[in-house]
Amino acid sequence: MRSSWIEIDLDALRKNTAFILRRMSPGTKLLAPLKGNAYGHGATHCAKVFEEMGASHFGVAIPEEGVELRRAGFKEPILIFGYTFDDDYELLFDYDLMPNVFTLSQAEELNTLAGQKGKKLTIHVSVDTGLNRLGFEWRDHPVQKIEQILSLPNLVVEGIFSMFATGDQYPDTAYCRMQFHRFTQLCDKLEVDGCHIPLRHICDSGATLLFPEMHLDMVRPGSSLYGTYCGDVTFPDIEVWPVMSVHSRLACIRRVAMGDFVGYNCTWAAQRPSVIGVVPCGFVDGTPRLASNHGAVLLHGKRCPIVGNVCMDQMMIDITSVQDPQIGDEVVLAGVQDGEVLTLGEVGEFGHTSDTEYICRQSRRLPLVYKENGKVTDRVSCLQE
Repeated sequence: MRSSWIEIDLDALRKNTAFILRRMSPGTKLLAPLKGNAYGHGATHCAKVFEEMGASHFGVAIPEEGVELRRAGFKEPILIFGYTFDDDYELLFDYDLMPNVFTLSQAEELNTLAGQKGKKLTIHVSVDTGLNRLGFEWRDHPVQKIEQILSLPNLVVEGIFSMFATGDQYPDTAYCRMQFHRFTQLCDKLEVDGCHIPLRHICDSGATLLFPEMHLDMVRPGSSLYGTYCGDVTFPDIEVWPVMSVHSRLACIRRVAMGDFVGYNCTWAAQRPSVIGVVPCGFVDGTPRLASNHGAVLLHGKRCPIVGNVCMDQMMIDITSVQDPQIGDEVVLAGVQDGEVLTLGEVGEFGHTSDTEYICRQSRRLPLVYKENGKVTDRVSCLQE
């Protein structure tokens, strides 16, 4: 048993997926994002759930993430959201991965390589409608370039997509609606020119749940699948369940006198005779140093402040108010204990960030413990037990 671990509730993952499927417009496909090791939840285990629930596509950020899924036996189309560099081109063909293409020059390179191999390569084209990240720039009127890509004989353009910029700002939707208008205007122009692209997709979690008119042919909800939709913001008729909880154990108990300092740089001094607990989970494990003297954990169902600077491998907590603490007692860093809750949104705020960033930054040093029906069904560790 490792000193700290992450629990993944696969029942909650299924509930979130089922809820999203019920909100989707008829005929719309579901692309399940699995980038970042499924937002820290374990890509292959989550992919199995999404496959069982009927996801038609998977999404990853880099080719190597797609390779991991292929080697695990998954056959679904896999879209690479990020830019694929030429030294990874072979992976596209060897593992049947779909790149995000947004320059004519890259499309021509891939078309030539596919021709040399005697193969067809399926791609998606992206358009930047206001995020100013990846994609053909909307202001450059890219219709002609996209039509040139469609004419390349060794490429199959399965999809066209864009990314919303305001996913954390709902219900402020004016910018979102502007981006949607730009995207559909461009798609309509392609259709008028006789260029049909089967899958149009732009919806993130918020748009998937709030705007059925934007679903088009496929949606890409990410954070909502994993239970971190818009932090602790709530909307009528929308509920998602946290899939991840983070746990550790009490490793040391010590008493300090009033005025004693705790931790590096002496940033916290006891205002009373205090009992300090040491938890073997630090910033390398995913608890940010910004949570120092700001965050809290749960012990015996009580909130215990994080005191002193969070260390690389450990943190200290004030457990003066906890009755009869014992070495080995479970500490909850995010989740529920004895009816008390530390939400992922709240824990993310301890580090001045979002719930989604918090779950994604959990270390692979922490084993993933999978649960179904309240029972442990699997345990995955990147370190030898």
